[in-house]
Amino acid sequence: MSAKPLKILVVDDGAANVAMVSAVASHLGHSVVTAHDGLEAVRRYREVAPDLVFLGVMMPQMDGLAAVREMRSLAAERWVPVVLLAAPDRMDDVIEGLACGGDDYLVEPVDARLLRAKIDAYARAIALQRELIDYVEELGQWQSRQRSEQELARHVMARLTDAGVALDPLVQIYNRPADHFSGDLICTARTPADVLHVLLADAAGHGLAAALSAMPLPQVFYGMTAKGFSLSAIAAELNRKIERLMPADRFVAATLAAIDVQQQTIEVWNGGNPAAIYVDASGGVTRWPSRHVPLGILPPETFSDATEIGRIQGGGTLLLCSDGLIDIERESSERLGLAAVEQVLRQAPASARFHRLVDTLQAALDSAAVHDDISLACVQVPRERRQRARIRQAEPVQAAVSDWRCTLSWGAAELRSIDVVQVALSILSQLQALKPHQGALFLIVSELYNNALDHGLLGLDSAIKEQQGGFERYLEQRARRLQALSEGSIELGFHLRMAAGQAVLDIRVRDSGPGFDYADYLAPQADADRRPHGRGIALVRSLCRELVYKGCGNEVLARYAL
Repeated sequence: MSAKPLKILVVDDGAANVAMVSAVASHLGHSVVTAHDGLEAVRRYREVAPDLVFLGVMMPQMDGLAAVREMRSLAAERWVPVVLLAAPDRMDDVIEGLACGGDDYLVEPVDARLLRAKIDAYARAIALQRELIDYVEELGQWQSRQRSEQELARHVMARLTDAGVALDPLVQIYNRPADHFSGDLICTARTPADVLHVLLADAAGHGLAAALSAMPLPQVFYGMTAKGFSLSAIAAELNRKIERLMPADRFVAATLAAIDVQQQTIEVWNGGNPAAIYVDASGGVTRWPSRHVPLGILPPETFSDATEIGRIQGGGTLLLCSDGLIDIERESSERLGLAAVEQVLRQAPASARFHRLVDTLQAALDSAAVHDDISLACVQVPRERRQRARIRQAEPVQAAVSDWRCTLSWGAAELRSIDVVQVALSILSQLQALKPHQGALFLIVSELYNNALDHGLLGLDSAIKEQQGGFERYLEQRARRLQALSEGSIELGFHLRMAAGQAVLDIRVRDSGPGFDYADYLAPQADADRRPHGRGIALVRSLCRELVYKGCGNEVLARYAL
């Protein structure tokens, strides 16, 4: 490493010393500035900012010891070596000078060879210092850019992941990143049918790379939930998105849950996360362990979107968490573990379960380093069934609408493989007059279609749901009979028109099944709520101006006023 020339300040009241040191330094290629007493030395030190100082100890006006103190009192971002020049009998002064801030000394008369070696040694040390200062400045600039880029990334990711979306009031969350960015993500949203969807995702790794891996998930989750897609469909689309966008090693463990208070069910898809846990009011525990690989590993054709469904027993707490929670090491060097988490939930009162769990978590973290992102979501499931969220009434359509008709017919093959409700609603959502009514239309179309499919073609009996474990058996029968369906059809018809000066949408659903005794199901909503099943028909009736069944009950007309 070639050292750059130095600026050397030589100070002494003896002309011989100044001349000799200056001559050696100049011969080595360095520039020299001289002074002849301590006051001049300090002034020249300020003016030229030297790299190296040779300073006599005994000088008039201000001696070398006082000059060293003055030089060291001046603020400096770099080290400037000071070499004291002293007579052999002034060793006490040399020692005091070193204590005041001097770095080295030479005994007079100065040996030229030793002086040359000293200058060369200091030139190398100062060159290293210059290089270090450059590195420090470069590091400071890099850190400044990093902070700026992190702020930009945090802002953009908050927008892209809808971080500002308000959580559902039933949900409490805890999220602690291991780095500046969290690869764990928690989202909540309601379907048009008032079913609460929760997503807890844990991207591989942590920091910005993990956060980027989770970034595509919220838009898909919120968009599909708002349109009423099923949990299975959402899981499949999330997997397709991650598998298409991310490298093979950037997979995302995820838990999806659908809490339907009206139907008293919890549906779960778990791919790679710790088991979802439901603790009921009496302390009973239901678990949904991971049955699938994380999102982004399997291609769409081999991905499984199968979900599991359990009944809600009189209210309780549903916990979703990432593995960062259960992997925390406690003072005993043991992991916190899922069993300990369950115990906390069982022993705490329902209203305090989340806070008790967070307290346990914080106590464990006090004695452990955070090596992974930690997140959990607690859903406080109400004890009683409640009315579905009221559909917000849109402003009445003032202008006349064009006469518009559409009829869709589905055979057995299509009914087995196509989400009919979503196809129908995607068509209706294209009409400007119907856009403000998507929530109500989802409920009407989905209830009428599912009645036609479940009871008209599949011959299912809703009374099964009210038996112990009946809801699970009902869904198993539905999946089995739908897969075996080989004949039958369902027709959906829509007619948007003006009737008596008001815009209305006629919705007609007809199936090829034998029909049912519908008269008892057209009771007012209050009576329907007391009936163990069939509440959907009464709900549709409350939303529509008219609800008319025809013939044997396999055709129904719902007239919805805009």
